[in-house]
Amino acid sequence: MVLGPGAVSVPPRTQLEPDVLVLPARFPSPTHWRDVSGHWLAIEVVSRSSHVYDRDFKRDAYLALGVLEVWLVDIESRTIERSRATGPPELVSDVLRWIAPVADITITIDLAALFAGISEG
Repeated sequence: MVLGPGAVSVPPRTQLEPDVLVLPARFPSPTHWRDVSGHWLAIEVVSRSSHVYDRDFKRDAYLALGVLEVWLVDIESRTIERSRATGPPELVSDVLRWIAPVADITITIDLAALFAGISEG
């Protein structure tokens, strides 16, 4: 299931709201955010003003809360920084492939096509 906006919530004080959140379809809509576990992918579209906060705080917080993968989409550089719980972040500038954790589904995203026609605003 793909939600936007969604929330990664760990009561009593933590709730992060990515621009897009992908989670298993076993959670009916609407579901209280605190009842959702198994977050697959959190996507943040960064801006000049949020880039440091998104990379240095939110990305690490998502991963610490159990999100399997985090993408930081940078419209200015036309790249996606992909982070997982293990290994260093990967900067992708051409084609990004994402495999759903429990399904035989691969999504391929051509970044040139994704960013075509988008202004840096």
